[in-house]
Amino acid sequence: MSIKITPNGTFRVRLKYPVDVATMLGLKNNNFDKIYKTRREAEQAEKDLKNKITALRQTKDTSVFELNGEKTVEQIYFEDWLEAYKNGFTSSYPKPPDLATIRNTEDIFRLHILPMFGKYTLNHLNQNKRLVIRKMTIKANEYANFKTLRGYVNQIFDLAEEYGYIESNRLTNSLKKIKSTKKQALAAAKSDNSKYLDEEELSFWIQAINEDYENNFLTELDYTMFWTTFFLTCRKSETYALQWKHIDFNNSRIYLVQALDKFGNVKTTKGNKKTIINIPEQLKSILEKWKETQKEELMQFNIKQTSQQFLFTFQNNSGEINKCVHTDFLNYRMKSVKKRHPHLQNASPHKLRHTAASLAKIHGMSLEEISKGLTHSDTVTTTIYVNNEEVVSISPAEFAFNHLKINSEGK
Repeated sequence: MSIKITPNGTFRVRLKYPVDVATMLGLKNNNFDKIYKTRREAEQAEKDLKNKITALRQTKDTSVFELNGEKTVEQIYFEDWLEAYKNGFTSSYPKPPDLATIRNTEDIFRLHILPMFGKYTLNHLNQNKRLVIRKMTIKANEYANFKTLRGYVNQIFDLAEEYGYIESNRLTNSLKKIKSTKKQALAAAKSDNSKYLDEEELSFWIQAINEDYENNFLTELDYTMFWTTFFLTCRKSETYALQWKHIDFNNSRIYLVQALDKFGNVKTTKGNKKTIINIPEQLKSILEKWKETQKEELMQFNIKQTSQQFLFTFQNNSGEINKCVHTDFLNYRMKSVKKRHPHLQNASPHKLRHTAASLAKIHGMSLEEISKGLTHSDTVTTTIYVNNEEVVSISPAEFAFNHLKINSEGK
């Protein structure tokens, strides 16, 4: 019997597609295996499948198997895929996407995928690989984030197969073969030296930061934010998410346990890592001074500084006070420094991470310690998902900074 009752009381239909039918349909797996709520539905599905096999052999028209595939990509995106994606159903990642990721995904569909494929039916694209390959190859040559886009296109057809709109996703293998040429070209154009600053370039940046602070071009908040991000060698989103409860002055420790998304919402750090970093003395004195300054500034607005207070807040364009800084806040401050000091090499918060890691390695810090200091996940994937708190005795940036001081004092 091809129909069997499951332990849950549902009915499972198991059949094998004949070899000739599987070949015509381009099936990766020639097993038909689906579950239905009632025996009647299961029996009807079995009957429909056998009728389709007969019709396919007679007409050689594969569309008899994909009567629901006349939905357009735009229809399945809005009616099925987007909701499934928001609920985490379209990928194997253990958590649903956050709001910032959802917005980025919607932009990719709005700007790229729907203009390319939105008006085409699932059947048409699934049966016309050359059309899909041609359009996707053009996109790969002009769009650097092609790998993500390709994944979403594949997910659309995987979901269509899951929901029974098409018999199988025939595009998977073809999509895999399309290379991210734009991204590769950008990577090739970047020399290794452009990814990080050398010692002299970093020294010039440090001098410029100090000069601009002394000359009131940078506020104490700007100055503190730069040094916090640099010495912790952390992601800027992790700096933005620091609250005073994460700063343990008594034990000279900082707890990196959260980040901010681009909308200012608190989220977990990348890889769900929780890291304890020993505060360098230079940074500790800067933070202690900033805490007192911030306390006085908040009092002017009748706001009491508590342990929940974020270290870095500002008044936004709407006049709202004590709001978390926006995602490019530190980038803009560093660009303003570069404008005042044209001799500086281009730099960003992320480039500071590369710089600290590269210089620390040059001066003998082990790769294991650098990896721990950068809060990179361990090679064992499972450690990403456990409550694993790493204690970093010295960050790569502090290690590199100390060598800068030694070298400058030796001159």
